[in-house]
Amino acid sequence: MRKMLLVLMFIMFLSVNQAVAANVSKYSDDYKVQSALEVLNKIGSEDVFARLDKTQSKIMFYDLTMIDYSYANHYAVASTDENGENFILINSKFQNSPKEAIACLIAHESVHVLPQATMAEEVQATTVEAQTWLKVGGNVTNTNDKLVQREMKLASNYQADNNRIAQAIASNSFYQTQLAK
Repeated sequence: MRKMLLVLMFIMFLSVNQAVAANVSKYSDDYKVQSALEVLNKIGSEDVFARLDKTQSKIMFYDLTMIDYSYANHYAVASTDENGENFILINSKFQNSPKEAIACLIAHESVHVLPQATMAEEVQATTVEAQTWLKVGGNVTNTNDKLVQREMKLASNYQADNNRIAQAIASNSFYQTQLAK
């Protein structure tokens, strides 16, 4: 009887793991993106998944210069293609960044309501990104990674004073020209 119970528990464990894997695979075919989504799942970021489901967004690494060369140094963008499908495009430069940092970008981009972000929405998205890093960044050892450095700076600004995030966004020339008022 005890052996049967252990077998049943093992089967249930495998089923749950497969369900989680199947769940994140609906957002991306990329293993690294799926790993980042699993990080979000482990910390209970149901709000991120709810937003991804609402917008039916797909997530992938992408050479952002294919959109416009001026996007070469962007970390990620939320975008809609010509068929009306929503995507979170993570700069392909960050494919080798830690999954925890990629998870933070996904959390950020999931906040955006397309087609154009507002200043308030960008502040909220960046705040969510910083809060996510504070939950997942503790085990990341590659602090030389450019994306990790971004996350550490955002978290530091958030912890020091949440208004620093709003001030940084408001004073950024890109956001001044790109965001709706």
